[in-house]
Amino acid sequence: MTDSPDNPTLLLLHAALDGELDAVGMIEVEAKLAADPKLAAEYARLVALREAIRARVPRQTAPDALRARILSMAQASGAASPTAARRPKWLAAPYRSLAASLMVGIVLGAGAYGRFVAPPADDDMQSAIVAGFIRGRLSVQPVDIVTSDRHTVKPWLAGKIAGATTVVDLAADGFPLVGGRIDVIGKTPVATLIYQRREHQIALSELPASAGQASSEPSPERRDGYSLLRWSDQGRVYEAVSDLPPAELAAFGAAFRRAAAAEREEAPKG
Repeated sequence: MTDSPDNPTLLLLHAALDGELDAVGMIEVEAKLAADPKLAAEYARLVALREAIRARVPRQTAPDALRARILSMAQASGAASPTAARRPKWLAAPYRSLAASLMVGIVLGAGAYGRFVAPPADDDMQSAIVAGFIRGRLSVQPVDIVTSDRHTVKPWLAGKIAGATTVVDLAADGFPLVGGRIDVIGKTPVATLIYQRREHQIALSELPASAGQASSEPSPERRDGYSLLRWSDQGRVYEAVSDLPPAELAAFGAAFRRAAAAEREEAPKG
């Protein structure tokens, strides 16, 4: 997807955010989001940006005199009533036909859609992780529990999700713990730790590994301008995302794995 302001898909997302679409238009948007994880991540970014702006920038109300003048000018020029429902020009007949076709296709082909065009699970998951990182950075409260004490974060997370979360102190390595939060990936709540590196943050999500999945070395990736690092260990999958350079995120991953291994060595044998 291009960021050009003339891109119809991007215009469609903004129209959905602004409440300019009717039911048919919203069905079109929902179908596009379900079929394209990157588009869904972009939509989540726009929603988070809108909410951040609403929270931090006071909304101005037009004076009654100005509103009256605008209404008077519109009526004098023969314009339609401002309260009448209007459809953006780019939602012309071709888009209405497409949306109507999508309605029929969604009803009749939902099962086939899942079998033939469902996005890869890993790609969808990483898009959701990046979107969660962006939301956290825009939020005035990026963590649910704010503390650098791992002995406080670990039991707090244990009370919210199934299974224990690996929480280690990396302050000596230059990655102090900020706190933790619960993210939702797909329909699954997951534990996410937040670490700091100068003015940057690292969000580390821990998920259960799929059956039979062996431990793996860290795998770096770049997505939408962000650095990602994924590895699996001891039946768990770790997904780290940050706006740090890839080399620094790799250093974080190495420090976390060393600390986690040391913690397992020190744990009493049952």
